[in-house]
Amino acid sequence: MKKGHKYGTHRVISPKGVLPQPADKLDNNMDEIYDNEILIDVQTLNIDSASFTQISNQAGGDKAQIAEIMLDIVEKQGKHRNPVTGSGGMLLGTVEKIGDALVGKTDLKVGDKIATLVSLSLTPLRIDKIKEIRPDVDQVDIDGKAILFESGIYAKIPSDLPEKLVMSA
Repeated sequence: MKKGHKYGTHRVISPKGVLPQPADKLDNNMDEIYDNEILIDVQTLNIDSASFTQISNQAGGDKAQIAEIMLDIVEKQGKHRNPVTGSGGMLLGTVEKIGDALVGKTDLKVGDKIATLVSLSLTPLRIDKIKEIRPDVDQVDIDGKAILFESGIYAKIPSDLPEKLVMSA
C-alpha cells in the first residue's frame, strides 16, 4: 500500500499543496487505498441543509434534477462540496477496508457501520448510483464509496438505533 498523509493531502489533485477541503479536485479512485485510509461502502449521504435547499431550488424540486446536480458536483470535484454554498454534509456507511497503517490503531473493523463526523466537502467520494432522495430530511441513499482519512473522526452506529435516526441526530 502507498503511504498517505495524515490529513489527506495525497488525494488533492488541484491545486497541489492545499488541504482536501479547499481543493478544487480530489482523487476519488477507490480501486486502491493508501495505508492510512479507511474505505467506506456508502449507503446514505446526509446533505447539509443549506446545500440541499440550494440544490433543490436550483432543480425546481425535481428529484431527477437534484440527482444530476449531485452527480455533476462529485464528478467534477471528487467530493460533494456544493459550489454555491461551499458546504457538504456527512455520510453513513459500512467499513469495507482498513489501511495497513491503521490496523490495530483504530477501534474499527471491517463490517462496522459508521457515520463520518467530517464534512463531505473534504471526503473523497464516488457515487455509482443514486437510489432515493428524501428532501424532507436532506438525505440521499446511494451506492458508492468514500475515503476517511487517518485524521477523520467518526461515530460507530449503535445496533439498537435506526440508522436514519442516527443520521438525523
